[in-house]
Amino acid sequence: MGILTDADETLLPMALRQNGGFHLATQWYCGVEPLPKQYAFHQLEIPNVTFLAGIASGKTLGVAISYLIDCLSIPYFGALNTSVTSVQAELVFEMVNGWIESNPKLEHLIDNISLRPFPVIDFKNFAYWHFRTAGKDARFIRGSEYDRVNYDEVGLDYEGQSLKVLRGRLRGKRPDGTIRMARLDTTTSPTDAPHLRERFYRGVKGHHTAQLDLYRSIRATIYENIHLTPEQIRMMEADYTDEMIDVELRARFPDYGMSTFPRNHIQDCTSMELTDEMTMAVRPEDGKPRSGWRVEEHPRYGIMKWEMPPVPGGLYIAAGDPGTGDPPRRNAPVVMVARVDVKPWDIVYFDWVYGRGAYRPFLQSFKYALDLYHPILRGIDATSTQKALNELAFENEGIIVEGLNFSRDKDAMINALIMSVVNHKFRWAVIKGLTGQMQRYRREEDTRASKMPQDIVMTLAELAFLARFLPSEIEAAGRKKKKTRHSRERRTKRNATRARTRR
Repeated sequence: MGILTDADETLLPMALRQNGGFHLATQWYCGVEPLPKQYAFHQLEIPNVTFLAGIASGKTLGVAISYLIDCLSIPYFGALNTSVTSVQAELVFEMVNGWIESNPKLEHLIDNISLRPFPVIDFKNFAYWHFRTAGKDARFIRGSEYDRVNYDEVGLDYEGQSLKVLRGRLRGKRPDGTIRMARLDTTTSPTDAPHLRERFYRGVKGHHTAQLDLYRSIRATIYENIHLTPEQIRMMEADYTDEMIDVELRARFPDYGMSTFPRNHIQDCTSMELTDEMTMAVRPEDGKPRSGWRVEEHPRYGIMKWEMPPVPGGLYIAAGDPGTGDPPRRNAPVVMVARVDVKPWDIVYFDWVYGRGAYRPFLQSFKYALDLYHPILRGIDATSTQKALNELAFENEGIIVEGLNFSRDKDAMINALIMSVVNHKFRWAVIKGLTGQMQRYRREEDTRASKMPQDIVMTLAELAFLARFLPSEIEAAGRKKKKTRHSRERRTKRNATRARTRR
């Protein structure tokens, strides 16, 4: 390229897989010594690689260093990092951009970094790296050809149809005539998505479904991360049930067979369409976000705040579960609002609040939601220690609520939620904390002594219980709007199909 330093001339050829110098390149360019499974993840020369990872096991960093070194060392290399949400898709970009900034070992190898309509890194050797959300069935991924694609948190895409579309983007030759790598990586924390389990075991030696010429799988646990102390790991374990330790820390597939809410019905209430609508509002291709739309996401726990603008004439109900803890632990406060003049009812506001040891953050979020949506029904848990909070909210904050009595009505609330979920009355976005708590919740284990987080479930149960008191004319209006919505969705799907056919 004419811009390479002596170090580049030495290290970049060594970084190629056949020369085994990946770890030397990561140390020089990023200051990172790869863990054994991060090294193995990079070195694999198999078209389908699954990286099943526990919390803090190094998944994101492993993807970042592997793809960066490929882009640096292979001219015209095309890479894509995608996910179910734009924030998750861009997480790797934030990490890599931090390495590039003010780094004389890397800056001269970068041609340009752009942020709109989605982050792109262009390299001096004509390699490129895109970071963008996939959308339902990978509707946002079109046009480009890639050598490698990483679908991050693929376990949250329960249908798995996006993988077929992404595979179609891995084709062709680079401009210099070399054949593209055509490698599809799926990196994720464990979920109960059937396609993920099937894909993982195809890459496991000795499994009866193994196809090791096409698939390889890696499982990384928190216990393999030498950069964490035993005390740090013990502190995480202290907040988790045994089942959560298996899933979140040991990267074992969950078994939700005895959960209160059927898995398939939870999936039917989980809407990629809502997620895509938020993406198009906050990350539009014209670079002009729509007002009133807001999403905040944690790299481990997923969406923490979700806010859609109120619709003139829309009718809403609100519920809150007070607490002073922090997510993802039990007693983390939650506020939700559902729009109920449509069917199914849309969760338009979700706030998994950091209590920081006080009730004030919950009250602020709850009052904000009431002022924004003006719900016709509103409720919070007003039993035991929450009774005083109910009075505090009423007297000091000017919040008027229906006090819900969990001691008396909890069974009725859970029953209302079961019926609502089974009948698909709710529709929510891909919110990892919400679906995770719903899948893990077991009614018989929900006691004060339990460590099982259930605050999101309880807030949804409050909404389902409040919805029983909706005026009948609202229900009738909702049925009418449901028909209109389905007609609109069918038109959208037809138009999308025609557009794909034209391409």
